[in-house]
Amino acid sequence: MIKKSEQKDQSWFNGLLLKLITGRSLSLADARKFFRLLFIGVIPFTKAKSFLLLLAQKGETAEELLGCLQALQALEKPIGPKIQGLMDTCGTGGDGRQTINISTLVALVIAGAGGKIAKHGNRAISSKSGSSDLMEAFGVKLDTPPKKIIAAIKSSGLGYFHAPFHHPIFAKMHPLRKALKRRTILNMLGPLVNPMRLDHQLVGVSEKRMLPLYAKVLSKSGLKNALVCHSGDGMDEISTSVPTTVAWVTPNNIRMSLIRPKIYCLKNATLKHLWVNSVEKSKRRAQNILAGKEKGPARDTIILNAAYGLLLCGKTDSVHEGIALAQESIDSGRALQSLNLLKARTN
Repeated sequence: MIKKSEQKDQSWFNGLLLKLITGRSLSLADARKFFRLLFIGVIPFTKAKSFLLLLAQKGETAEELLGCLQALQALEKPIGPKIQGLMDTCGTGGDGRQTINISTLVALVIAGAGGKIAKHGNRAISSKSGSSDLMEAFGVKLDTPPKKIIAAIKSSGLGYFHAPFHHPIFAKMHPLRKALKRRTILNMLGPLVNPMRLDHQLVGVSEKRMLPLYAKVLSKSGLKNALVCHSGDGMDEISTSVPTTVAWVTPNNIRMSLIRPKIYCLKNATLKHLWVNSVEKSKRRAQNILAGKEKGPARDTIILNAAYGLLLCGKTDSVHEGIALAQESIDSGRALQSLNLLKARTN
């Protein structure tokens, strides 16, 4: 005999599906309830698949993404003590441009310039080399216990968190995500679920429509500030060659603006300058940039993004000062030193 509570839940779930089928959005409360049930394993596989595909087809809203995020955060508490000024540069990925690992190198440069970075990342989605692929190629152990990573942040300013290792719930979602064969709201969580409590975030998004969505969620996430960006050439980074649309985010406030890179007199980087087709090539380019052997447009892209990150976390008062500080981080060898110290800590 079916219990009344089960009948009620079934009726509620059917109501959600009907909303999505007719193109209507869910309330924050309904989204939070559904994703909590999904994450604890109550929603059957086929129903979860239908729900996520319908949600993606409709187009996710900020309330739906926030509900998903809050459901996960209620089940996975932040690790370690709060570190003042902590920052992440994790973006959504998925822009399909197959570029070098810009956000990862930006994290190294900011750490070398005195910032505190808890870099969150995963293996490649649409590129040939994700941040976890690159870090692993550098010799950083992806299954390092949190205590060692926190110690690395305190000593060298840099820690790396491989998402599947630090999110057991994500690991349980892998068969579902694989069966969906397309990006869904679960792919959107990456930049929002750093295992540590952050003060600042630099977030690149792969589609312009995601700018206000992520900005709204980040404005309610307890950060001191964040910058969400999408460039005119389609990258989830700040471009040195074309204007980049950005959202400056503080608690409950969002300000949209346009970054015009020509004023910084940096080398224009087209996709040709940033393209790589393997983890090995991405590693080699990264090593050359960090060692000062490559000083072209790719390096300048990293420097500009790092400059905005340094402004965001209060290490500088202007982007021009940030550019000089980022250049010094590389040229002095401190960015590379941060990576080497992290490698040593994780091994």
